Amino acid sequence: MALFSVYLPNRQTNIRKDRVENAYFVRDGFCWLAFFVPLIWLLAHRMWRWFLIVLVFDVVLGILGARFGLASAFITLTGLLAMLFVGLEARHWYGLALERRGFTLADIVQADTLEEAEYRFYEHIAFARPPAPPTHLPQPPRGYGVIGLFPSQGSR
Repeated sequence: MALFSVYLPNRQTNIRKDRVENAYFVRDGFCWLAFFVPLIWLLAHRMWRWFLIVLVFDVVLGILGARFGLASAFITLTGLLAMLFVGLEARHWYGLALERRGFTLADIVQADTLEEAEYRFYEHIAFARPPAPPTHLPQPPRGYGVIGLFPSQGSR
């Protein structure tokens, strides 16, 4: 089973139905697509900061390899390690990007597929009841002495 993080839009919309319908489900774990084509994946998910970091890393690696005559095996291995890092962190970065866009982490759902995660989340939302307000509030005790540094009640 996998874990899915559920992100809901900002609370600016007062209608709960609209917020829940626009939920994003982000699966936790390795992202193969981000591993094989990291720059395209980052662009497709509008993560400009990480796109620029990975692009600069690739360009600097290419320049250093050409300038200093680094072995092609070293350059390939370093590029693969960078791709592995992007594949491992891509979904976490996507969750952080959603939070920067105003989404909040609403729930974490355990499921095998995305459809099952959506079903479990919406089922939980449908049957969730708001907490009942208390019927009466207990009165604070009176006349049990003074708490604090004052020697008697009412003195200043």
